[in-house]
Amino acid sequence: MGSILSKISSAWGKSAQVKLLAELLVFCLLVAIYVTFFPLLHQTFGWIGVCFSWSFIGFSVWFWGLRGGVLAALFGYLLTMVLMKNIGAELLGGFLGPIFSVSVAAILGRLRDLSLRLQKQLAVRKKAEESLRDAQDALEQRVSERTADLQSANEQLRHEITERKQAEEALRESEEKYRTILESMEEAYYEVDLAGNFTFFNDAMCKISGYSRDELMGTNNRQYTDEDDAKKAYQTFSKVYTTGKSDKGFDWRIIRKDGTKRSVEASVSLRRDAEGEPIGFSGIFRDISEKQRLEVQLHQGQKMEAIATLAGGIAHEFNNALMGVLGTIELLKWDLPEDERRDEHFEAMNESGCRMSHLTDQLLAYAEGGKYQARDVKLDDFVIETLPILQHDLSPEVSVETHFSKVSYIRADHAQMQMVLSGIVANSNEAIEDEGIIKIAVENKDVDEAFTKQHPGLKPGSYVCLTIEDDGKGMDEETRNGIFEPFFTTKFQGRGMGMAAVYGIIKSHDGAITVDSEPGKGTVVRIFLPAISAKSKQEAKAVKQPKTEIAKGEGTILVIEDEEPLVDLFRQILERLGYRALLARTGKEAVELAKTFDGQIDLALLDVKLPDMGGGRIYPLIMEARPGMKVIVCSGYSIHGPAQAIIDAGADGFIKKPFSIVPFAEKLKEVLEGK
Repeated sequence: MGSILSKISSAWGKSAQVKLLAELLVFCLLVAIYVTFFPLLHQTFGWIGVCFSWSFIGFSVWFWGLRGGVLAALFGYLLTMVLMKNIGAELLGGFLGPIFSVSVAAILGRLRDLSLRLQKQLAVRKKAEESLRDAQDALEQRVSERTADLQSANEQLRHEITERKQAEEALRESEEKYRTILESMEEAYYEVDLAGNFTFFNDAMCKISGYSRDELMGTNNRQYTDEDDAKKAYQTFSKVYTTGKSDKGFDWRIIRKDGTKRSVEASVSLRRDAEGEPIGFSGIFRDISEKQRLEVQLHQGQKMEAIATLAGGIAHEFNNALMGVLGTIELLKWDLPEDERRDEHFEAMNESGCRMSHLTDQLLAYAEGGKYQARDVKLDDFVIETLPILQHDLSPEVSVETHFSKVSYIRADHAQMQMVLSGIVANSNEAIEDEGIIKIAVENKDVDEAFTKQHPGLKPGSYVCLTIEDDGKGMDEETRNGIFEPFFTTKFQGRGMGMAAVYGIIKSHDGAITVDSEPGKGTVVRIFLPAISAKSKQEAKAVKQPKTEIAKGEGTILVIEDEEPLVDLFRQILERLGYRALLARTGKEAVELAKTFDGQIDLALLDVKLPDMGGGRIYPLIMEARPGMKVIVCSGYSIHGPAQAIIDAGADGFIKKPFSIVPFAEKLKEVLEGK
């Protein structure tokens, strides 16, 4: 019945109020049953019936829902018995026992429900705590994993930041290196857009153009070139754009900010963006103005050297021919009795020969062979001594001013320096049409490396500078570049070999000559000659006065000469002077005579150039055969060159053709006597 009622109660409602109401109804029903049946049970069965009824009620209550009703009924029964014995009322005990038992059972059942509910709540709470703990563990795991991920990401980020910093540093260093290279380049680097406007360039570009960086930025190439060069540049850039191939070098000229023009060599390459589309051009500008000037100087020097070689050869042959003419004239004068009218003819021929000899001197001077009798000279004293001679040939309207400072000595040939001064002053005189002034100055000049780059013929050191300036017509560039060529002339410049000879003489003295001139602004000629610290020992020697009488002697002289007229002339002159002549027309002949001649050979006259070998090769061979023999070099060339090499090797003297018999005889006597 309790089970049925429990199900009814359960079906009636699940809430606590419904359950309580059901319990009250059941309680009332049970009381009613108990009151109804208790007397009967008590009367019939006595206390057994009472116990049964109580047990029934407790069991029903327990089974209905309290689960602990048995203990409650038993507790109620015992308590009722105590009360009944104490009170002494059996009926009251029989009535109150069940009620109390049920009440106690209900209370205990309620406590049991609360305990179960509390256990359930504790179980739920425990489960919740376990879930919470699991969730917390999962959260901690996720936090740990997330922290590890964050640490890994942070480490990766730090690594990327480090790499980025390193890349930025490498880029900065690369840019700095690139900038340093560009700024240290002597060549100009440029970048222009497709229209030809500057977008980037280094400082060298500013230096070449003369413009500042702000002035040059955005400038188009048409703004610093003339029409022809702009057209040339356009054609080159257009070709590079069309073909995509770089042009490694084309020459053009740019106009600097100051209006002067500079020759440049440029390269052009096409610039492209990341997609390969053309965006402009880049390349190098190289200033080749100085290079072109040096090339012109080199070409001029090579041309002068070639002409000098030709001039030297002509002078040598011409001097040999003059030797035959002048020597024969002197022999005729020697053989024939004195006759005033005839001597006048001889003198006229001799003067013509001397003029021709002077011309060969100019040729030899041009061929860098003009220092015949070099000695210590002070240029200021030299100018003072020479000017009175030159002023007779100057125009009356031309005056001469001199400016001197304390200068060092130079080593030079006096006669050749007279030719230099005379030639330049004569040109200055012709350049002045009306009144004018020729200024001559002498000063010491220290030449440094920078100056030698502008004048390749010079070496750094101390020089004496001779400056000759006039206020005449001046010269244009074309005329100035040609004045040192032989026989170059203009209507206001010198004639013949003048300036060419000047050039050769100065070069033979290890000097240099420069000419600055512009039309209408006159001309300035500067000559640089090496300075010496003190007068040489040779200057201290007294210059002997030529003797008027012919010095005769005796001995055997070996004449080494290839030209037949001169061979016979030398033989006649030597025999007239009292010597015995041995004649050799080739080098081999000379060596053979030196080896095989049975007798003393006191002296040899050695020409520099013979058909089979040069004098420099003959000299050691004849000296090997005749160690004590004296040797005089006799040549139509100057002392410089092959003749000087033979003298340096040990030869005893030099005499240049053509020569007069008197100085020739004196030279022979000096060498033979060892003076």
